[in-house]
Amino acid sequence: MLTRRGILLASIAAGITMPNRTVFATAAQPATPVNFDVPAGACDCHTHIHGDPAKFPFFAGRVYTPEPASPEEMSALHKALRIERVVVVTPSVYGTDNSATLFGMKARRGRARRCRDRRQDAGRRSRGHEPGGHPRHPA
Repeated sequence: MLTRRGILLASIAAGITMPNRTVFATAAQPATPVNFDVPAGACDCHTHIHGDPAKFPFFAGRVYTPEPASPEEMSALHKALRIERVVVVTPSVYGTDNSATLFGMKARRGRARRCRDRRQDAGRRSRGHEPGGHPRHPA
């Protein structure tokens, strides 16, 4: 008869026997071509860039650690889906540091916009700057 203890011991044994390998995941890419007409100028209105943690360190207070998602992977995905434009959103894992977002936008060569973080605007107001500005213009 299977018991919880037996399952637990089998799981531990399986984990011990597995080789310890570091694997770097890549973003999923579509395996099936798009089979409908995508409107000209189609836009992915919410996407993230998770850059190299050595270059774009994560916020210490984050609640998760994402897999890498490079601008090149994002471009390949959007090319396969026939999406021309994107809005890059700074993920919470970076706190208020938007450098990975700006890096991703630069890689899209003018075909990307970003969402501003209100916490960034609050910092600008405290330094005497007017809030707002168009999201396409990095602060």
